[in-house]
Amino acid sequence: MNNKLDRLDEIIKISDNIVFFGGAGTSTESGIPDFRGKDGLYSRKYKGYNPEEILHINFFLQNRKIFNEFLEEKMNFKNIKPNKGHLALVKLEQIGKLKAIITQNIDNLHQDAGSLNVLELHGNISHFYCLACDRKEPENFSCDCGGITRPPVTLYGENLDEEITELATSAIKKADTLIVAGTSLTVYPAAYYIQYFKGKNLVIINADETKYDRYATLVIRDSFAKVMDYAVK
Repeated sequence: MNNKLDRLDEIIKISDNIVFFGGAGTSTESGIPDFRGKDGLYSRKYKGYNPEEILHINFFLQNRKIFNEFLEEKMNFKNIKPNKGHLALVKLEQIGKLKAIITQNIDNLHQDAGSLNVLELHGNISHFYCLACDRKEPENFSCDCGGITRPPVTLYGENLDEEITELATSAIKKADTLIVAGTSLTVYPAAYYIQYFKGKNLVIINADETKYDRYATLVIRDSFAKVMDYAVK
């Protein structure tokens, strides 16, 4: 395994434009369960509803009470801290090698760690805002204007932010190295974005096999935090 970690270290050293693409597996080591795993967030119902049903825009509009209770009980990441992998990416950004982080996660851990150029494909749940007056608060609140409040997260049934998707696509196209971690690359939009990479080194860090492994320069089946911490040190 050390041979592969050393190989990643070498790739980072010769790269000038690295883009990182991360999924749920990058946050599990911080204590956040994944979504589709055996014991993931989607594995059991909540008050009689499937979580994917609760996280749909129609459910939010029709049953905000259960929606908000689900967020508070199952998706409250306030006390979760970034792991060594997140901190390693901050170092790569600070030395000028990492140009962008593209994440499917909504936990804000990259920003909490100190990364600056983070493109959140699905938004985040770090705060709530009022749809009527745009007032923002760190917790859910009842707005004085009477408007509906929600987190800036993309729910099922909603389109992704076009500006973010364009920036993500552009970053991947320009990258000489793309590091992918914590995602199976089977669920949209992950598989959609990887096809735009035309650079030299594709690195995949994931516990399980992905359909892009055969195209990768390097595949490492190990912990995201461990691998990135070692490579950057």
